[in-house]
Amino acid sequence: MCRTTVAIFISVFLLPAAAAGLDAQGSAAPAAGKTSQLQPQADAAEAGQEQQDSSKQAPARKQPETVLEFAVAGGVMMIPLSLASVAIMAFLIERILVLRRKNIIPQALADRLKGILNAKPVDVASAQLAVREHPSAASRILTAVFERLGSERREIESVVNDVAQAEGYQMRRNVWLFAVISSLGPLMGLLGTVAGLVQAFREVAINGLGSGATLAPGIYEALVTTVAGLAVAIPAIFIYYAINARVDSFLFEIDRLVAGFVNASDRGRA
Repeated sequence: MCRTTVAIFISVFLLPAAAAGLDAQGSAAPAAGKTSQLQPQADAAEAGQEQQDSSKQAPARKQPETVLEFAVAGGVMMIPLSLASVAIMAFLIERILVLRRKNIIPQALADRLKGILNAKPVDVASAQLAVREHPSAASRILTAVFERLGSERREIESVVNDVAQAEGYQMRRNVWLFAVISSLGPLMGLLGTVAGLVQAFREVAINGLGSGATLAPGIYEALVTTVAGLAVAIPAIFIYYAINARVDSFLFEIDRLVAGFVNASDRGRA
């Protein structure tokens, strides 16, 4: 009787409880596996959401709009480029004042000397008087010619070349500055651009690329120095050749007058 009662108790109460416990353990293991697989995805999503929130909360960077703001954004290399542009303007004004026609070969003097050369015979005394009345680079060269008229042609040419070289040097004074700026301007701009790109990529390495909004401003601000270097160099090289062409034109006109009086002197001796 007792054995029968114990057997009935085990089959009714203990066996179903043990089976339920095994089923609970089996279902808990897959659930734990699914939870461990979903956890990295949840962490990544949360990190992305935090990054978006931080980017939204970060204040927008003010972009340059005026020329002055772009110059400031260009960095430290904009300082020598700005000084170079000021130097170009200053020496251009100085050369314009020096190379005025009245300082080199006044039109009244040129017309009067051409009239004397066209007359037969050539009145050297009138030419000397005209030269004294119009002090200029041409008058100084022609004075050296008149003082040696009647001498050997080789001697006259030697003296004239010396005086003409001295006057040409004065005409081309400070012109070398435009050549230097036209050469160094693009190089300074390129140096500023490279330095700006280094700084831009350094910020990307520190803060991350994001959507590109961090890198783009650094790149175009770095390119400002290249634009500035070209903007300085192009006018400088144009001014350099323009001044040299003007000086050569003056020297050619003076040389024709000198040759005319020397040839007239040779004909008089013959």
